[in-house]
Order: sequence, then C-alpha cells, then structure tokens
Amino acid sequence: MPAAAFYGWASPDLSEELTVDCFLPTGVLVPLECKVNETLAEIKTKLFETAQNYPLFNRLEEESNYCFLCINEKGKRETLFDESLKLTDVRPFRPVLKLLEKQGDDKGESKLNAKIKFLMRQTPAELEGKQNEEVINFRQEYLKISLNESRERRKSSWEERAASTFPSDVCMDPIPDYVSRNLRNGKCDLIVYLPPGDDFERLEIPTGINASDVVYVFRSRSEARRRSIANDKDYVLKIVGKDEYLLGNYNMENYQYIRDCIAREVKPELSVVPKSSLKVEDYAPMVAEASSPPPIPPKASLTVWDINSRFKFKITSATNISIETGTEIGVRAGLYHGSMLLCPVKCSREKQGPAPVWNEYLEFDISMCDIPRMAKLCLTIYAKRKKDSKIPLAWVNMTLFDFRNYLRQGQIILHAWPVKDNLQDLNPIGTVVSNINTSTSACLIIEFSQYAKPGTSVVYPPFDKVLEKASTLAGNEQKDIFRGGEKTNIDLQLLTQREPLAEYTEHEKKKIWFFRFECRDNFPNSLPKVLLSIQWNNHEDVARMHALLQCWPRIAPQQALELLDYKYPEKEVRDYAVQCLENFSDGQLHMYLLQLVQVLKYEAYLDCHLAKFLLRRALWNRKIGHSLFWLLRAEMHVPEVSVRFGLLLEAYCRGCVAHMASLSKQVEAMNKLKAITELLQCHALKRTDKDKCVETMKECLQQVTFREAFSDFHSVVDPTCKLKNLRVEGCKMMDSKMRPLWMVYENDDEMGAPTTLIFKNGDDLRQDMLTLQIFKIMDTLWQREGLNLQMTPYAVLPTGDKIGVIEVVTKASTLANIQKSRGGVVKGAFKKEVLLDWLKSKNHTNEMLKRAIDAFTMSCAGYCVATYVLGVGDRHSDNIMVKETGQLVHIDFGHFLGNFKVKFGVNRERVPFILSRDFVYVITNGQKSDKCPAFLSFREICERAYLILRKHNYLFINLFTMMLSTGLPELRSVEDIEYLKKTLGLNSGQMNAEEAEKAALLKFRKCFDEAYKNSTSTSLNWAIHNWAKDNR
Repeated sequence: MPAAAFYGWASPDLSEELTVDCFLPTGVLVPLECKVNETLAEIKTKLFETAQNYPLFNRLEEESNYCFLCINEKGKRETLFDESLKLTDVRPFRPVLKLLEKQGDDKGESKLNAKIKFLMRQTPAELEGKQNEEVINFRQEYLKISLNESRERRKSSWEERAASTFPSDVCMDPIPDYVSRNLRNGKCDLIVYLPPGDDFERLEIPTGINASDVVYVFRSRSEARRRSIANDKDYVLKIVGKDEYLLGNYNMENYQYIRDCIAREVKPELSVVPKSSLKVEDYAPMVAEASSPPPIPPKASLTVWDINSRFKFKITSATNISIETGTEIGVRAGLYHGSMLLCPVKCSREKQGPAPVWNEYLEFDISMCDIPRMAKLCLTIYAKRKKDSKIPLAWVNMTLFDFRNYLRQGQIILHAWPVKDNLQDLNPIGTVVSNINTSTSACLIIEFSQYAKPGTSVVYPPFDKVLEKASTLAGNEQKDIFRGGEKTNIDLQLLTQREPLAEYTEHEKKKIWFFRFECRDNFPNSLPKVLLSIQWNNHEDVARMHALLQCWPRIAPQQALELLDYKYPEKEVRDYAVQCLENFSDGQLHMYLLQLVQVLKYEAYLDCHLAKFLLRRALWNRKIGHSLFWLLRAEMHVPEVSVRFGLLLEAYCRGCVAHMASLSKQVEAMNKLKAITELLQCHALKRTDKDKCVETMKECLQQVTFREAFSDFHSVVDPTCKLKNLRVEGCKMMDSKMRPLWMVYENDDEMGAPTTLIFKNGDDLRQDMLTLQIFKIMDTLWQREGLNLQMTPYAVLPTGDKIGVIEVVTKASTLANIQKSRGGVVKGAFKKEVLLDWLKSKNHTNEMLKRAIDAFTMSCAGYCVATYVLGVGDRHSDNIMVKETGQLVHIDFGHFLGNFKVKFGVNRERVPFILSRDFVYVITNGQKSDKCPAFLSFREICERAYLILRKHNYLFINLFTMMLSTGLPELRSVEDIEYLKKTLGLNSGQMNAEEAEKAALLKFRKCFDEAYKNSTSTSLNWAIHNWAKDNR
C-alpha cells in the first residue's frame, strides 16, 4: 500500500519539531529532529554535525559540495538547489531527504533554475518536458535577447541603470491649467528632509529647475548640511514614503508626483539621500550562453501558391467522448482568417458511439493557393439525438502553417477543449493550442494531404516573393482608377470613422478596398477598416495588401492597439502595430500592459514581435517588469497559456536576475497569505468561532517564518512602496465567506505612512482590475483636456487563480457607515444632510470645507460619468466611500457592462448612475434649489467629461475587445461590448459626427435627469442594504 502524504506542513505551530529521515551518499540513514520552519541550509549543517557520530562519515566531502533531493507534493523527484527555502516552502511528500553530490555547473545554472521554478510555478526542466521544435526555437531566441539586454545594461552608466531599476514617473505634456493656477509666479513649495528627518526645510522653488538644483539649494541653506553633504552631485531626491526617486534630467514640473501634489494643493515631501543608498545592481547574468540552433531543415521545393487544387482534409476518428447511448457524433469544420470565414463551413457524417470512425474527406470551396498564411482550421465535435438540434461538446483550432511557414501535412492528433459559455458553433476566437490535458480531453484525429515528396516541404511564399507578386500585379493596373475626388473622400471619411465594431456591407467593403490609396494618404487611421475589407481568400489581394502596408504611415500607438485584436492575425500587420507601439512612453505602455498581455493569446505562434517588445521594455524598466511578471504569473494555471507565459517568464527572469530576489520575497509572502486563508476557510467550514479564527490567524502571523516572509519586501500592487514589518495588532480577518485578510504594514521609510492591503483568496479580482484600469485611463484623458476630476483608481492585482491583493483607500469611510453613525441604520439613508455634516466634522475651517466640497463635486462628476459609460452595477452604500478630504470613491466592481442586480425578477438598480439627494446637498453646500450655480456647474462638468470620453470611444471599445480572451464572466463576446456603444451614443445610424454627438449628449442629459429625479429609489435601496448588512 503506497505511503500517504504528510500533512504536517499546514500546521499553524511552525516551531513544532518532526523527524526528517536523511539518506547520505554512503547509504547511511540519519534520522534528524528538525523544525518545520528551518531552512535547508540549517538542516544540512545540522545533518553534518549529527553524521559525525555515524559510520563512514570520513567518506563525505565538504558540506558545500552537496544538495538535497526529495519527492515533492506531485510525487516527482526534485533537486533542491535553493538552500534558503524552508521545509514549509518545499513541502516534500514525506519528511525524507536525500543528500546528493552537486554536478558540474549545478552550483550556478541549476541554482538559477531552482529560483526560476519558485517564481513561475514550474521548472525550466518541466518546460523542456513540453519541448517541441517551436519551444526549443523560442527558448534559444529569447535567451539571446535576455543576454543581449543584460549586457547592454551592464555597459550603461550608473544614471541609466538607476533609471532602469527605479524608473521615475514623468509627464512631458505641458502643465495643465488646473495645476498651473495653484503655482505662485511659476513656483511651488516643497518640504525637503535630510534623513532621519530632524533636519528639514520648506523651499519655494521654480518648477522649471531640475532635481539636482533642488539638492544644491537645500545644501546651501545650512552650514551643517554643507558638512554632511560633501558633494551635492552624490545625492538624489527621494519621495517620502516611497522607494521612488526623482532621477533623470527633467524639470520638477515633469515629475508626476510633483504635479499631483500641486493639483491637490499639498506640499510635496522629499528627502535627500546618497546615491550609494540606491540598490542599483550590476546585472551580472547568471545564465549560460544559448546553445547552437538546430540544423537547417531541408530546403522547400514547393510553395502553396503552386498548388491549384481545393483544400481538403480527412477526418479519421475521435476518442474519449462522453455521450449517452443512441447519440450520434459529428464534426463541423471551418476555415478562418481572424474573424473572417474564408469559405462555407463543412460537416461530417454523423456516427454513433464514444469512439466514432469516419475516414471521411471534407473538401472546401477554396483553392490551396488562396489560403492565407495565418489561416486556421476551426473544428467542433457535436452530439445529436434523433431530431434534437446539434449540441457542441468540444472544440479545437489549429494553424495550417507551422511556425516555420511550413504547410502541415500528414496525420495530426488534436486534443479538444470542452465547450463553455453556451458555444453554439465554431470558436474562431479560441486558442490554436491543443488541450494539454490529454488524458481527459476528447481526441480528434485528422489527416492532411501530402503535396510534397519525402524530404521536401510545402511553404508559404517568402516575403520577398509576396512583394514581387504585388509588383507584378501593380504593373498591370492603372493607379489612377484607385483615386477619387472630393466627394469620394467625404464618403470615405464617413465610412472609415465608424466605431471599431461597426459592420460593413459588401458594397462598402469593396469601396474601401478600391480606394485604399486614398485611405492611406488621407485617412491613415482607417487601416483596420481597410484590412477588414480585403478578400483574404484571394492571394493576389493579400499580396497587394502586404505591399501597401510597407508604405502605410505609422499611426498613433493608441490607434494601433486595435490591430492586435483577434480580427487581425496577419503577422506583418501585427508587426506593424508593434512598431507603432514603440512610440509609447514607459508610463503609457504600463497603462495598457493589461491588454497587451491578453492579446498575446491571439498570437498564432510563441515567437512574435509583441512578446519581444514587451520583454525588452520590461528588462529596461523595473516597474514594467514587475507588472509583466505578475500579469503572466497570475494565469500560469490556465492550460491554454501556461507554456507561452511560462516561457516568457523564464526569459524575463534570465534577463533580469537582479529582480528575482525582490520577486521571490513577494511570491513567498503571497504563498504564506494563501496558506493562512486556507486554514481560516477550513475553520469556517467547521463553524469555528470567529474569535478562535482571529486567534489562529495571529498565531500564524507571529511565527518566525511568517514574520520573515512579511518583512522587507515591495508591495505587489505598488513596487515603489517597500514594506518593512507587519503590524500584527492592526491585522484582522474580515467578515466574508472567503475570510479576506486586512494587513497593515510599517513603511520601510521611517517618515512614510503605514500601508494597508487586503488579501483575498476565493474571489476573482480580474474584473475589478480592468474596471479600475479603465477609470485611470479616463482620468488621464480628462486631465489632458484640463479637467481634474480627482478620481481614486486604487490598485488591485490578481496574483493567481481567484487570489489577489487590494490597496485600501485610507482616511475614508463607506456611505453606509457614515449614514449609520450619524442618522441611524435606516433613517440615515434618507437624511440628505448626513454626508455634508460628516464632511464638516472632518474639515473644520471654511477653507478646508470649501476644498472638500470642490473635491466631492469633481470626483462625483467623474464617477457618475465613468460608472454610466461602463454600466457598473451593484452600487449600494457599502460600495461607495468618501475620503475625509472630500473625494468620492467607488469600490468593488463585480458587475459591469449593464449587468445590474436583479432580485426576484425585479431590477434593484433603476437609475443609470448614482446621483442621490445627499450628493446634491453636498455639491450645493446645503442649498435646496437644483438651479443654483453650483449644481448647474456640476452638470456642465458631467457633460464635458462625457463628451471627452465619447471622443475617445474607439479606445474604450478596443480595450474591451482586447480583453475578450480573458474569460471574464461578463465579458465573453462582442455582444457584451454593445453596451459601451449604447452608453457612448454610437448607434446613430447615418448621422454625421456633429449630429451624432448632439444626439448622444441629449441622451446623457435625459439619463442625468432620470438619476436625479429618481434618487429616492436609491435612498430606499441604501436603507434596505444598511438594515440587512448592519454589522457595526
């Protein structure tokens, strides 16, 4: 009978001792008493001390020549090179370790592999277990990139390396009016400290000077400072409370932190620190050189353009299909290019049984020569019983050409994905990766025709041949016929300026394609429309498009995002889009990184320009690298992307070894928090008393191994915030089924404020992250238009499968708590003066109160518009907060895109957005009339904010379309995004732009009036919620 797994690792008492059986290379067994929180290094030292009393000890070499091996939780042998790990981190299947002698380069490469494994949840060796020629090619190519970037950083100056490790958040746009009006003759006030903080000075400095000038001024103001700061060039400015510095040769007004402080009328707080205190690494790579590439395959003698027969393939058989007796099985097949069906769908005959055999050819109405390079075959296995409709059971997609451009030939075994989300037909948006769970998935065997002799291959024509074909075609055409007059250009402008999801008739597509040169010269942003207008099942048009793309002007990177959507699979198109993205600043790239990681799923092959682009930018900017790491790691449990994301994670780790220590601390902290919540959830299932649960939590947090894990690491939601120690007395278990943890940390900067985070295990935070990212983008657009709506897009980061961290908005209270504390559980929701009274209690002077009311007015306008456009639902009094300084803050975004709460078939949310009576009472400072200037001004601000978002409608629609691959419950299809078209007023028929904007604004005004007039129903909902959730 096999041994049972050891479960002692989950014990909260980490000081408990257990016996670990240690096998020596001499064959001697040494039982060792160890604590579960001891490191492998400590255990090895203890083992060598104990082994002196056992036979054959003199046969052993030096302690440093050995490492441990164990059987891990998965039942596999694992060599443990990282000796800083504790037994609770390793969690062997049984408490048994074997001592092994290190081999060759094990001391270097293998140790690095062990660290990479800890970070990415699988070892490079496990990736090698999934090796195929494409994976091998990727690892070789990306190792070269990582090594090259690492070498370049090592050659760079200290300033360049510091800027890479501690990137400053800068903005080169002109200072907006809402910032400049808070300056006095172009000057602002600063508070500058000399750590530990006893010596400080308030400085009034011109915003046009740079940071080094500020250090010089600060030093020159005091003789004592001139003695302690020998050379001001050896010092830099640090933001108080952050591990962030004002680096680079920028004016003070260009640092985002300085701008934000001036806008909020808060004095920026900076400290002067020596450059030597910045931990700028030398980036010495701990990796081996890339091995030689595989031998060059045989030269192809045939291109697909040389084959004129129709495309066909044979459906051979299927296995592992779970069906009821009497059910027939069939296969539907379609050939797609992105979202475009290249020819009519074909169906097999229907066969009975769980392992049907067809041996049937399906021939398609398309010639082999007309199949585009990025065509994919989409297959669905369906079931049918007598007269019932066809029910999809599983689907699978595959490219017709492999990553080397070779046409696939011969037999192919495909493992299909189970059908989800009510899929009714083929799934062209789905991955082209076969299901890696081969033992449980349905298996479909197909066979492609052999077009080439043995030893040769069929390839898609190389790029130079494609351009040569286009040149030949162009020589036979009169270019003048593709030009139009003024009326044509007006028509083209109207056609191509439609929103991204607009559908075109065949006539309109032909018109756009015919006048493609006019589009290129006069409307370059129309490129997506041109690409959707060509016939991708005609290789001559495809050649023309590739040639046209070579001379198409570069478009703005925000516009180019659309070209990375699933509708545009062509490699050259996606490469063009990435070239446009090069114009993104680091700050802009970081803002859109969420979508760029998601559209990696739309790439047909592992190696692509987008992956290389993201890797290079991440290796040169630690903040981007941090976010890229967590966005990739959070989805490593998803089988469709585990190999792709794992390979990219490995490449990043090998190229930025210096970052791995910081990331390892974060991963260790997340693992420990997950273990605690799982323990608390077990107590909850056993109906353990809440006080007992809290006691268990604090016992865990006070253990040495947990205290170490929760100290001296950078916050996962904000890498510029370094956390020192956990304040156990301030931590608590929150009232929720999943037992979230409220964690309070001391700031590593003694002058910085504490940081509070919420750790959740069991809730999907991806929708919250997306919503808050869109809020931040909206706020950025408003600020560029000179509108400061004082939004608070706090940070949320999923770190795994239904696991993540939320930044707590401090010095704020929920509306529910404000209403309960000042007006009673139910009555408080109906007393409109409660909120204003609360603000008065927090802002004691008239000037402070006026500033708080202004902040409330602006932020209320921002959230009214933002929640209306996104259709955010479930807006009750516990999901809306107010900061003591007046800013309104919406939290918890479990429902959006019009998915409003329904109770017993009744829509609980009857207003398009929240504009309650108590909100208006604050905005008007207690005035009763909604015609007062303050309320009219508020309304104008809302309308202006709405029109700014509408002007950028293409951006929001594209960002949501790029997220379709994420699998969010309320964002699964293009139909879900139709809600955005509705709120942005884009369903305007044949109206011109000006008429459409007027119609959209009119609709928004009606919604505004509806929200205001029906605010009583909002108060009623809040009263019911306060009564039902009264947990004071």
